[in-house]
Amino acid sequence: FERNGFKIKGIFDVNPALIGKKIRNISIHSTEELPEFIKKEKIEIAALTLPTAAAPEMADILVSCGIKAIWNFAHTDLNVPKDVVVENVHLFDSLMRLSYNLSTYEKEN
Repeated sequence: FERNGFKIKGIFDVNPALIGKKIRNISIHSTEELPEFIKKEKIEIAALTLPTAAAPEMADILVSCGIKAIWNFAHTDLNVPKDVVVENVHLFDSLMRLSYNLSTYEKEN
């Protein structure tokens, strides 16, 4: 991401066993710290990689903290204000396209 101008500034989780651990030198924080972190670091984009049921509530929290764009990996569409940009990433759909493209390629060759 950094080679393309995107810097991951924080990782958050609800699992207490993960809090304080690091991924690529980025500490995992409790989601309770999220609002303060977003404001302090002036974060504009957030990635959601959590279960579908938790995504709408977390999206609401992110929007209330000032997030302007959400990269959504949860398999649900989010209801956010018009001034918040959402990019939905449905991994299963992508895998199905890949599989289809492979079968088409194999038939052609």
